[in-house]
Amino acid sequence: MTPVEYRPTFIFWTSLIAVLPITLFMALWSGLFFGGMLSAFVQHPAFAGGMFGSAAWLIGVVVLVLFPVAALAARSLNYSNTVYRVFDDRIEIDEGFLTQHRKEVRFSAIREVNLRRGILQRLAGLGSVYLATLATGQGPQWQWSSIFGGNSTSASGVMFMDLTGSEVAYEEMLRRVRSAGGPAEGRA
Repeated sequence: MTPVEYRPTFIFWTSLIAVLPITLFMALWSGLFFGGMLSAFVQHPAFAGGMFGSAAWLIGVVVLVLFPVAALAARSLNYSNTVYRVFDDRIEIDEGFLTQHRKEVRFSAIREVNLRRGILQRLAGLGSVYLATLATGQGPQWQWSSIFGGNSTSASGVMFMDLTGSEVAYEEMLRRVRSAGGPAEGRA
């Protein structure tokens, strides 16, 4: 049978809003740290002004511009190289552009199916479907690499990230897991 394929959807504005907090932190931290170091070790009139001098501002502004550009480019490239293939008995995931991951999970091994729709995802009409196995651990959680669009294949679970029509994908995964002998309604 031909597999059903799902792909994550990259939406610029939701991705930009998602990276803003870490961008502001990185700009402030790198400006103060590297700007302070540069001012302390390089005695040049352009870097005068102490810890809050022009070196700190210059480095902070460069990071404020370049960090979101790099993060958005990485997420876009990762999403464009990610595909979730759903067969009758298993799911195959191929993802990544710098580090490529390939994973296969059988429906019979899946113990939990979750639908997650954060506020930005709901505004954009997206959602993520998380499939957990016994070895998965604590379930879906935020990780630093999610800024760049990673983490579909962490631990033993699988996350179909940022899907258009996530409710339909959730219902389909739940149906397949149940038909493979996975958790059924009312079972503990």
